[in-house]
Parts: sequence; structure tokens; C-alpha cells
Amino acid sequence: MKIPRWGKILLGLVALLAVAGLALPYVLDVDRYRPMLISAIEKETGRKASLGAIRARFIPSVGFTIEKFELGSPKGFGEHALVSVEAVRGSLAWGPLLRREFQLSSIELVRPKVQLIEDETGKTNYEFPAAPAPAAKAAPSAMQFKLADIDSIEITGAEVLVAQVAGRNRRLIPGIRATNLNADLNDIALDAARIKQWEAESSLGGVVIELPGLQPIEVKSGEFTLSNGAVKADFRASAGRAADVRGKLQVADVENSIARFELSMPLLDLDQLASVTTKTTPAAAPGSAPRRSEKIAEGAVTADRVRFSPYEGTGARVEVRVFTDRLEAWPMAISAYDGTIGVSARVDRRQSPERFSANIEVRNLNVGKLTAASGAQKQVTGAGEATLQVFGALGNDVPGSLTGNGAFAVKDGTLPGLQMGGFMSQLVKLQKLVTFGAGSAEQFSKTIPFRSITGDLRPGGGRISSHRIHLDSSVGTVELRGSFGFNQTLDYNGNAEMMGGQTSGGGGGNNPLGAITGILGTVTKQTIGRVQLGFHVGGTFDNPKVTPVGMPRISIGSGSSTQGQTGSTPQPQKKKSIFDIFKKPPS
Repeated sequence: MKIPRWGKILLGLVALLAVAGLALPYVLDVDRYRPMLISAIEKETGRKASLGAIRARFIPSVGFTIEKFELGSPKGFGEHALVSVEAVRGSLAWGPLLRREFQLSSIELVRPKVQLIEDETGKTNYEFPAAPAPAAKAAPSAMQFKLADIDSIEITGAEVLVAQVAGRNRRLIPGIRATNLNADLNDIALDAARIKQWEAESSLGGVVIELPGLQPIEVKSGEFTLSNGAVKADFRASAGRAADVRGKLQVADVENSIARFELSMPLLDLDQLASVTTKTTPAAAPGSAPRRSEKIAEGAVTADRVRFSPYEGTGARVEVRVFTDRLEAWPMAISAYDGTIGVSARVDRRQSPERFSANIEVRNLNVGKLTAASGAQKQVTGAGEATLQVFGALGNDVPGSLTGNGAFAVKDGTLPGLQMGGFMSQLVKLQKLVTFGAGSAEQFSKTIPFRSITGDLRPGGGRISSHRIHLDSSVGTVELRGSFGFNQTLDYNGNAEMMGGQTSGGGGGNNPLGAITGILGTVTKQTIGRVQLGFHVGGTFDNPKVTPVGMPRISIGSGSSTQGQTGSTPQPQKKKSIFDIFKKPPS
């Protein structure tokens, strides 16, 4: 098919325009308009602005590319910019351009960084002054730059930081940081009074959210919308291996209301969550922290299961309140091992390093199930209760920073038996011999029953110390003093006092030292008052080691043997022992 002459001319013109569109940006010097653009931006915003090199673009639309753009913060916020962008690609509206005016119709922002900062008095760097009075009409020959409403803004790879400044050097205190944000905004009015007309949509997949001292949250999928001044977001995210989270976020009014959120997860792994405390964000220097405290978000967090290896709880729920200067979490309730655990906590960001406190209350805990869950070879049973108040710092060694105090009690349970090697073995054999097998001290090599164990708790130096632990049982008492470590090591010194009360022919009953008191009572014809034994508890939770310290101390009670006494009160029949063989029958 032969192309007509006019067609050839049209194709030539199109080709010429295409070449011109590609070549003109390198020939036409639009960078000379940079001072005018900077002046217009600073006039409209009241902020210091800077622009990199500017190049014109004519294909596919008239526009420009700016290598770098930065808009500063008001005086009093240091050198921390409100907005900085690696590259800005803008398109100009054709109509105003024909009137010799530059008016933006769309903008693409490449990897912008937005810092929303508040100072000690509550002022922010994102509040703009009232719109200035209209300027006098410029001469027709003068080119004008008009910064008015923008039809659309495309954002790729954005970072948003919510922070505070404090101190004379205007030190930046990071709060929430979100990175890898992509969004499409429409009807953008560069007027704070008209911010509610903004419209925005964003796919949240790939967004990363960081909070001080916590595991970074990576959003797997979700949607974000801004319409009529209201924000809504639904998402699914993961906090490393700590949790997979489903969440909702709502802000009814971006100008006035606080953010409300709901987070739920099938499993919350506290071991993984705590592992990120090796790195924290800086806090304000003492005395320079913000004085204004304002709630900015609140919500509920639930978890079907909570793991703190090797222990687990179920049905956890906590109410969280986020303030500009602190975070509060209370009350938290967890069901665990037939009992409940209640926790209230607070993180105070006005100190350096950031400090936290927590109150812990345990009720009706099945200690047997708890120790079984740990996989310990030797278990403790009973019903446990505890209260503990702890203080610490987010940093490289959270367990080592803990201080505080508390108390605990365990009732009606058993302890691992006394494993004293050959001594206990021979003692059991001796009791069986002198009581014709009636003694039951052998059970004490397996378990020791008790009525109650009470004591104090004092965290410090990576361990939980106790100044006094008291055990009360049917055969005597035990006093302990020492500590256990977060590395599960044990270090206690103790003293056991077992009641004797055995005389001639006594068998010792259930007291593992009853054989000694029975023999001595028979030989000396006296009552054995008590037997005291010092010991040390070492080893680990999984394998505690109890070793005697020194020889048992035996106290002789006052009075003589009750053997052969008569009176109006009938005497209970005594158990037979080997010594009864050598007695003469009564006449």
C-alpha cells in the first residue's frame, strides 16, 4: 500500500516531535527556574526548601524531574526535615501552562521520607500556617509557579517516622517507623484546613513497622484507605518468629481522634519477642524528656496460646494504650496449668535507656503440671500463688537489669526426695530392720510431703534471690536461703529440722531419720527431741542435687523414757521392733 504524501508528512512531524521531546530536556535549560520554584514553595508552606537539578520532560506529557527535594521543619525542630525525597517527577496542567503558569497536575515521589515530629510543648512540625493573602497579579510576561491542589500523588518506597525532639541539641527520639510504603493519593489540598478532602489507597504488602524494643512487624498483605478524614486498615503481618498477627486499625478523624486497633494471633512466642531487645532506640537525656503526655492509640491484643519455652498458657488478652511518652498494657490475663496469671506493664520512654515495670500475680497454679511441662526429672507438686513487682531496662541484658520484690506460697504438695547416696540407702535399710519392715522412710528417697512452702522473691543480677524460704511438713521444718538463675541453675543453703520424739522401741515412723532417733532412744532410755541436718541444693531445675553439709545434730529431750509408765490414761500400743526380742515378758 502506497502511503500518500500527506501521510508521510504527518509521520515525519510525529517523528520530529518525538525526537524533540527526547532531546529538548537536554537542550532546554529549565534549571534556571529553580530559584523561582524554591521561592514559591517556601512562600506557600512557610518552610525552608531545597531542590536538586531540574530537567524538563515533554513525553508522554509536559513535566519535569527533580533529582532531590527537601522541605524543612519550622524553627525549633533542629535540622530534621519534614519531607525529603530522592526524586520528584511532576506533570504540568496544560491549561495553566498556556496562560504562562506552572500548575502541578500530578506528582510521583520516589522513596520519600516523612518525619512527623513533636516537641516538648506539643507543637508539631507538620502544622502549616494560615494561607497567605493573595499576591498582586504579576505582569503578563512573567512566568508564574502556582502550588495549588494536586490531582494525584504517587508514592513509592516511602518511610514515615513518628518521633519527638528534646533537649538543647534537639535530639530526635524515634517512635513508630514504617518503611516500604506505596500509595496513591488523590485530591491533595495543600491546606491544613482541607486535609479531610484527601483520598488515599494503599496495598500494605511488604510494609515494615518498627516500634522501640520490639520485633519488627512485616506486613504480608492488607489494604489501607483514607476517605473523608477517616482511616481504615486490615492486614496480616508477622513479627519474625514471635507471632503471626491479624489486625485492624481505625481512625475516625485524622484531625481529632486517636487510633483504635485490634490484634489477634494463634501463638505469641515471648522468647522470640524478647530476643530483639539487644537493640534499642535512644531515649531523651534525663531532664529533657517531653512534658506533654497524650494518648495516641489504644486497642486489644489477644493470643490463643502464649509460649515462654518450655511453658505455655492459653486465652491471653490485654488492653494496650499508647501515649506520646509511654506504653501501658493492662490488665493481661492468661490461663495456665489450672490457674491464672495476671500482668500489668508499662514502658516509660522518658528515661535513657527506656525503663519498664510490671506487676505479676499468679493464682491457683498447679505446680506439678508446671514442673512436668519443664521436663524436669524431679518434680514439685502443690497449689501455688505468687505476687511479683519487677523493674528493668530495655537493652542488651534485660534479665540482668531486673530488680524488684515479691512473695510466693505453695500448699499441700511434695518435693523431690532426698538423694544422699549410700547414707540414705543404709538409713532406710536400718529402719526396715529395727521395725520389722514397718517403717516407711523409704518414701522420702522419692518424695517429701509438705503442708506449705512460703518465701520472698528478689530479682537482681540475673537471678531471683530469697532471704528466707520456710517449709512446714508433718515431720519437721526446712529453712532455705539462696537463689536460682535465669540460666536455670540452683544455689541454696538450707537446714532441715526433723522432730524426733522416739524412745525405746520406737520405730521412727515416716521420718527418714527416725531410725537413728529410735535406736538412740532405746539405748539411752531418753526421748530424742529433734534432728537437724544442713544441706546444699545445687544443679539445675531439670536435675537438682541435694547434698548434706556436715553430720546430723541430734538433741536429747528432757525426761526419761516412757517405757513401763502406768497411769489412768491408757498408753497407745507401740510398734514392735527388733529390741523387743530381748525384753523379759511381764510377770
